[in-house]
Amino acid sequence: MSQLTISDIAKKAGVSRTTVSRVLNNSPSVNKATRENVLSIIKANDYSPSAAARSLSKQVSDTIGVIVPEIDNPFFGEMLRGIIEVMDQHGLTMMCCNTDDTITKDLNSLDLMKNHRVRGLIYTPATDYSNSKEKNTLLKVLRSLNIPLVQVDRQVNGIDADQILFRDTEGIYEATKKLIKAGHRKIAIINAHQEQYLARVRQEGFVKAMSEAGLPIKDEYQFFGDFRIAKAYELSQKMLAMPNRPTAVITCNNNTTIGLLKALHERNESIPEDIACIGLDEIKSLNYAGANLNFIQRNAHAMGKKAMEILISRIAFPEKPKQIIYLDTPLVIHSL
Repeated sequence: MSQLTISDIAKKAGVSRTTVSRVLNNSPSVNKATRENVLSIIKANDYSPSAAARSLSKQVSDTIGVIVPEIDNPFFGEMLRGIIEVMDQHGLTMMCCNTDDTITKDLNSLDLMKNHRVRGLIYTPATDYSNSKEKNTLLKVLRSLNIPLVQVDRQVNGIDADQILFRDTEGIYEATKKLIKAGHRKIAIINAHQEQYLARVRQEGFVKAMSEAGLPIKDEYQFFGDFRIAKAYELSQKMLAMPNRPTAVITCNNNTTIGLLKALHERNESIPEDIACIGLDEIKSLNYAGANLNFIQRNAHAMGKKAMEILISRIAFPEKPKQIIYLDTPLVIHSL
């Protein structure tokens, strides 16, 4: 019976088409007895549906959508590895879009996911959508998608979804305290502009630690740009050329750290000999070269795995309460 349909299997098994689809996709929400009954019918009838046939049968695909803002950033590469690791266990496939931190590409990517009827979406927003008109457009598009959604790493208020975030404020706070404990009083921060959610939460940690220590937060020691290498390099050049320059600096993502390293290299200077630094995110390639930089660890691979696990659970149990999960950000210190 090679032409057997999902409806035929459901009728023979005495279950719904949805249950059969969940069995076919290894969903954990089906009990053992039901799963074995459905599988025995499938085996007896030599049923082997194509991916296209499965998609048509339930008007969605077995593809999970993933939207990231910086696909060339190793952080998101590690996150994708974590997502794929869990996907493979459940026989799912991925459609991934990169937005380059732009709203236009972000919204276009969401439309693409809708057109391809993805099963669920793991989404890192391109921006904060602080403009009310842009946010309303975003929320409208997400409602029209009408699929399970997990928002990761960046937060946009108003999105009705599970969220996985890092404790970035705490990470920067502890890093700043560590520099203060090491004797530094002139501490700078290289961050993105405060319109961005991640920049704001990271700045909060810096300000809190400096204020608690009774240290001045000097405007000239605060550098705001974006999270790209080119801008961080430009800001680092400016900082290092100051006559009364800081003795230590917090860099607020891996690209920012790389920008600083480029500026230091041009001056024949290094970390920690000429300036102490604790950066956010590990740069694994530099570890292989023996750089051993200090960093605030954000396990992107673990975030990706957790996001995919939550999405699978959300697909199986769409009515359960939404959750916000915060992952820890421990310090890894080699030398100050």
